[in-house]
Amino acid sequence: MAFLNKNTTLALAALIACGSAAATEDYDLRYAPGYGAADMSAPFEGGWVFQAHGYFYSGNIRNTTVAAPVDLSPFLPGIPPGGVTGQATVHTNSQQNVYGLLPRLSYMSSVKFLGATLGGTALLPLLNKTSNISVTGVSATLGGPALGLIPASVQPTLLGAVEGGATLKGNALAAGNSNKTFNVGDLELSPILRWSTEATQTLFILTAVAPTGDYDVRNAANPSAGAFWTIRPAVQFSYIGDGWDFGSRVAYSYNTMNTATKYKSGGYVNVDLSAMKSVSDSTRVGLSGYAVDQLVKDKSSLTQDTCVAKWGVDECGVIEAREAPTLGQKGRVFGVGPEVAYIHGAGDYLVEARLMKEFGTQTRPKGFTAFLTMSKPF
Repeated sequence: MAFLNKNTTLALAALIACGSAAATEDYDLRYAPGYGAADMSAPFEGGWVFQAHGYFYSGNIRNTTVAAPVDLSPFLPGIPPGGVTGQATVHTNSQQNVYGLLPRLSYMSSVKFLGATLGGTALLPLLNKTSNISVTGVSATLGGPALGLIPASVQPTLLGAVEGGATLKGNALAAGNSNKTFNVGDLELSPILRWSTEATQTLFILTAVAPTGDYDVRNAANPSAGAFWTIRPAVQFSYIGDGWDFGSRVAYSYNTMNTATKYKSGGYVNVDLSAMKSVSDSTRVGLSGYAVDQLVKDKSSLTQDTCVAKWGVDECGVIEAREAPTLGQKGRVFGVGPEVAYIHGAGDYLVEARLMKEFGTQTRPKGFTAFLTMSKPF
């Protein structure tokens, strides 16, 4: 452990944190990708609609490696700085799972505004999140211009010390970025404007997400995304044709600074798409997909002195480890998969299921998303 200097620790920290969950802080998004599907093309007319979305996400980052340099000269008398170096290579796997129940209550009035009917919606998620990071292997090599001055009989001891120190530090950081949590998430409130024709429906939705959920800055996984607000304007369009329908939603999320960590997640665009074909009066099948593209890089104004003063050296190291892979980065991911929907009677209720596999990931885990949704008008 004594062989690991600050730069080495930060290099290991960046690797370990890569799997703690768009870049965004802790890889957390306040919009579940793929959230909109067959329900987007369901007519939203006057009255109340209750929706219950069962949500599951599983993503991972596997076989990640980083080479962390170690200057051994301070521990070897007579060796100049940089004369003998070690290179510790750490291998990790990471897994993130999210189980969620996303209940939503919406209301559409008969009041007209700007040629549209006026409504509103609210959502309060219940989330179970797990972040699990593991070190799968550590190897080391020696180098430097003065390596020949070190007796061959001593070199295995140096290698063992570098490997041992990297293993201890890697395991400690992995444990610090692994946890499981279950609680209520962040509250969403939105006014809605609805324009419609015989075959089309267009909604404008302006969502404010409040930091009401449970949040502990020391944890990688939290029900809340953090101590900040998100403003999310969105446009939703649907077309109902002869035996088929199409739905789409485009949203942009702007995040304020997390006051707990002084971290500001960059704004990102969500796109949800759904195309379905009627195979009977009650059943539709089709494809759904999503895209998330972060347009603004993450940034932080947290200084190391402030971090250590608030949480101590060890906890600060864990927090810095989580932030290292996403700072100055932008995330991206795409997903696509099948969906099926069942409509009971004349729209008494809608049940739909969909499964989407991710691809084209950048600065975030890759996995799959599943939804089981029930929509009931009143």
